[in-house]
Amino acid sequence: MQRKCLLRLFSQIFLLALGVSLIAGIGLPGMRAEAAETATQEPFVIKYPNIQWFDPVYVADEKGWFAEEGLQIRWVGEIPAAQLVPSVASRSIDFANRHTPLVLTAIAGGARLKLVDAGAKTTPERPHMKYLVLPASNIQSVKDFKGKKIGINSFGACSEYVLKEYLKRNGLDKDVEFVVIPDTNQEQVLQQSLIDVGVLHSPYYEKVVKTGAGREVFNDYIVDDGISGMLPYFTHQDFIQEHPGIVRKFIKVLVRASEWTNEHHEEAGVIFAKRRGLDPTYAGSWEYYKNGIIPDDVPVQWWIDLLVREGKLKEGQIIAWNVYTNDYNPYYQPGPKP
Repeated sequence: MQRKCLLRLFSQIFLLALGVSLIAGIGLPGMRAEAAETATQEPFVIKYPNIQWFDPVYVADEKGWFAEEGLQIRWVGEIPAAQLVPSVASRSIDFANRHTPLVLTAIAGGARLKLVDAGAKTTPERPHMKYLVLPASNIQSVKDFKGKKIGINSFGACSEYVLKEYLKRNGLDKDVEFVVIPDTNQEQVLQQSLIDVGVLHSPYYEKVVKTGAGREVFNDYIVDDGISGMLPYFTHQDFIQEHPGIVRKFIKVLVRASEWTNEHHEEAGVIFAKRRGLDPTYAGSWEYYKNGIIPDDVPVQWWIDLLVREGKLKEGQIIAWNVYTNDYNPYYQPGPKP
């Protein structure tokens, strides 16, 4: 009798353990992935490019904040600006920081990308881009751009489209010549008078202005109060599905570095200059969206509408809310559903 009771007890324990295992086995894929990430002891390696413009990832890495979250940045080297989006799309790298229109056109072409952090924004004091000329240039306003050569860092992104939009509004969109020149070389090319206007990003415009090598005509805040200036971070949707906890940790650290940058612009610029081998005297940094949260559809829709006008997207081809998510941002609190 006692033996039968013991056998029955052991059978019940076995069945209970089996049931728990089965329940755990059929859990949500994201939950299983996060559990696996939590269980590992080794730092999770994130493949990340050496971004040419100011990037709080340098700050976070310098201060050891990624290590605190069990992450390790593997710097893969400098990738040309035009190749950052394709590199994430092919999963050669895990995250990147590039302007919205390039991500949108890649998604339209079939790339499984998602915006996950708002990144930098344009403000009057810290614009995304400045339009610079030589100090003695007779160019005083956009009206004087007619017939001029303008340096941009790539086609299909902010340096081309924001200026083209402003030129169109002033009846000049067909009266300029764009020349592709990396930000790092625009000052020299401007000095050689090979271009008439340079479109520079931080920290390169700081150096040109502070040394007196160039003069600002205007900046991108002049176009719709800088709504085009959101410079988001994005990753591959497969990476999100496979490593949701890692995406959360990356954004958590990124937000920490972005908020710190907003409070310590000069020091952040010095860290960036150190990491990039630049003169810290001319270091600069941008302003970042609060907690990295993409505020709403507006900064994405602005670009969708422009790309439709430019013939790069079809009407309705992309829906704004479908290309970004705040769900992996630990600081995001969704409002009540309508």
